[in-house]
Amino acid sequence: MKILYRYLYKKLTIYLLVIIPSFSIVAILVELIELLRKAKNLDFSAVLLYVIYQLPEKVYYILPISVVIAFFLLAKDLINRREIYPILLNGISLKKLGLAIFIFPVFISFIQLTNLEIIMPVAKMKAQEMYLFLKNRPKNEPLIAYNSWVTIDKRTFMYFGFLDLRKRAGKNIVIIRFNKNFDPVFRIEGSKFTVENKIKIKNAKIIDLKSFTDFSIKKVREYDYNQKIDLNSLKKLVKIKKPVSIRQFYKAAVIAEKFGYPASLYWSKFYSKLATVISPFILGFVVYPLLWNRKKYTIAVIAGLIVVYWYATAFLTSIASTNVIPFYVIFSVDFVYLMAGLFLFRRLKFSEL
Repeated sequence: MKILYRYLYKKLTIYLLVIIPSFSIVAILVELIELLRKAKNLDFSAVLLYVIYQLPEKVYYILPISVVIAFFLLAKDLINRREIYPILLNGISLKKLGLAIFIFPVFISFIQLTNLEIIMPVAKMKAQEMYLFLKNRPKNEPLIAYNSWVTIDKRTFMYFGFLDLRKRAGKNIVIIRFNKNFDPVFRIEGSKFTVENKIKIKNAKIIDLKSFTDFSIKKVREYDYNQKIDLNSLKKLVKIKKPVSIRQFYKAAVIAEKFGYPASLYWSKFYSKLATVISPFILGFVVYPLLWNRKKYTIAVIAGLIVVYWYATAFLTSIASTNVIPFYVIFSVDFVYLMAGLFLFRRLKFSEL
């Protein structure tokens, strides 16, 4: 039995190794034609790098559909070669066969998660840099920054929990100044602040340290720290990453909520990414019982299920981003497909061949 399952996994792997590069090349070519048509800096090394950096994202969207196609090709191959009959005659039902095969999309979901969390964030950032270079456009300015330390001068440092770079306002600020021996001599804490020609701090606590035994603490509603801050330079110092992975969207959503910044877009993307990670298993599970049906409309039904799944998930994500529906409703598509798969799986019989 282990030999049989290794044989099936090998065939599925071979199908994926053919399907994924084929789909990726088509997707890259379509995007490349549009890019070259509008490119102002025609640097072929940059074009090549852009293609390479775009591949992880293309694979991310192609993998779920590739699993369904691989399942379809496997079932068709087993039927056309009549290999399915020895399997059934040896007491291995289609249900038992399916339970063994479902390990494959679970493994693909793990690959999907690894790609999303480790590879895509870096590749996406590099691809965006190449894209802006080829289009001769300035880099996108960041909107928010959080949990960052920046240097004001050689002995003065500033920390902020949250900073809206457009409004020039933030929350949770700490400024520390050191002496020549690098001992702390001055510290300011505040709940809110704005950055203009000077830093205006609200609800400030000022700690003046003459020594570790001689210090004073004073609280004021407003305090002007007379230090000019160049916000454009600050944008270059603060490392801003556009959320790509599940972990990054979660962190951005939590930070935004904590500091009263709109978080619905981050939460909707977070749940959407989670749904995409498990989509290879969900689509494979609902499609598997249909693969053994010889009726001509089966292919159309499978294609329709894939299209409905992606558009329904995208639609719910869009609605959830406006706070019209709870974010977890995005998973309702997966739940419906899972229930449909269970219903079809329970009715799966050899007579359907």
